[in-house]
Amino acid sequence: MWHLPTIRAIAATTPEGQVVLAARPASRAAEVLAVEPSVVRVVDAPNYKDRLKGVREVIDFLRICRTEKPRALWILEKIDRPAIAAALAGVPERRGFGLGHGQEGWLNTGPFLPKSMRPAHRIDKLEAFEKAHGLTVTSREPALKLDPAALAAVAARYADKPGPWLTLGIGASEAPRTWPAERFAQAAAALSDLFGTVFWIGGPHEAQAARAAVGDLPNNVVACDLTLDKAAALIALSAGFLGNDSGPLNVAAAVGTPAVGLMGTSPVPAYSRWLSILDGGNGRITDITVAQAVDAVRARFLAETWDNRSVLDA
Repeated sequence: MWHLPTIRAIAATTPEGQVVLAARPASRAAEVLAVEPSVVRVVDAPNYKDRLKGVREVIDFLRICRTEKPRALWILEKIDRPAIAAALAGVPERRGFGLGHGQEGWLNTGPFLPKSMRPAHRIDKLEAFEKAHGLTVTSREPALKLDPAALAAVAARYADKPGPWLTLGIGASEAPRTWPAERFAQAAAALSDLFGTVFWIGGPHEAQAARAAVGDLPNNVVACDLTLDKAAALIALSAGFLGNDSGPLNVAAAVGTPAVGLMGTSPVPAYSRWLSILDGGNGRITDITVAQAVDAVRARFLAETWDNRSVLDA
């Protein structure tokens, strides 16, 4: 989501107005960007964990370059394997962050970000990179485009659920970014006077914990079976979002749903006007209390007059 404004700006420099995006399979970019007009297609660039991971990734990306035959490669990261592969494949124009890493030796079109920017957040690096390469980005808002079919399917599936809707994003990639499920349940109970239905989303492996936490709470729906496009649609149709520092939180900001993010390690900056954050401090998401989360949602609900949004014709 953070990269979408940059990707669109790069696409705008091409005759086609589109790019081919190479991304890790775990990002599920092909699903997320299925109707993004600036991305003609997404190709998988697998990552490995064995001793030969570097070699394997170079070989995979070399194969991508030989198949796609790009005029230019833009690497929005510090890694060197795509740069090495692109150089070996003879890609004419190769750009990347640089940052004083080995990547720079395989790039041929600067300028590069200075070594001093290594500790900076990814969004700050993207902004500096855009400026250095003359890319025009007028807003950091991702403004993610959604599949109308997914929106219609979710709206139909939950047509009988009273609003306003609140979606809880209970999943995260690691334990330090995961707020306890029982606290989400306590927050849902405390906010029941504001929301007619509370949806719980996460990966399939989180469904059992969600159901256990929900128990007999009325008007709470475990929706961990939704595919990524439909989960995004549910978030977009909801009045608001409360969740961990994870993909769904960034999706909420990207589709313009007011979102309160619970931060653990490496807190995400409030890069979007739709996003506000709660930081437990010292990387401890468990230091965020139920009362703090409830107060943050309640304050924004009242100040911003949250309600379910109609995005089916957007």
